[in-house]
Amino acid sequence: CDLNRLGIGRTFQLLQVFPQLTVRENLILAGQEHQGSMWSRLVGRRDAGLTDAANRMIEFFRLGHLADERAGSLSYGQQKLLDAAMAFMAGPRLVLLDEPAGGVNPTMLGNLRERLREINRTRNATFVVIEHNMEFVMSLCTRILVLAEGRIIAEGDPETVRNDPGVIEA
Repeated sequence: CDLNRLGIGRTFQLLQVFPQLTVRENLILAGQEHQGSMWSRLVGRRDAGLTDAANRMIEFFRLGHLADERAGSLSYGQQKLLDAAMAFMAGPRLVLLDEPAGGVNPTMLGNLRERLREINRTRNATFVVIEHNMEFVMSLCTRILVLAEGRIIAEGDPETVRNDPGVIEA
């Protein structure tokens, strides 16, 4: 995909994991798009040399105990973590996160928030987050745009947005 080559990763509102593959295999598959040519992927190593990178991502997202589990057997929150990890396999500079908090329990959500903060700090990755969970947004983002009925009603740092009368009313 052209977006991947530009250094843009993304997650979708609906999970895009491969349920029959293990966590590690999902990560390897996610990274293969960025490894060499189509020919090298067809005749090269089965893992495209990505096992070490996948293992690092597994550890970073704290999925080590699930590395060899099929993605379809994971809880929804664990699948969300895997989906986020897959988006980072190519080391993107910009990641589009579509409702990362949707349907995730508070404990798993805290883990996701912590991992995203850390990846922002260590890799200087930028996120664009589309999310309805305002607590998650306020605790993760440094600049926020609030839309209501297709219009921007507020923008600024979390404190400014939190106190905006239009946001409170919406």
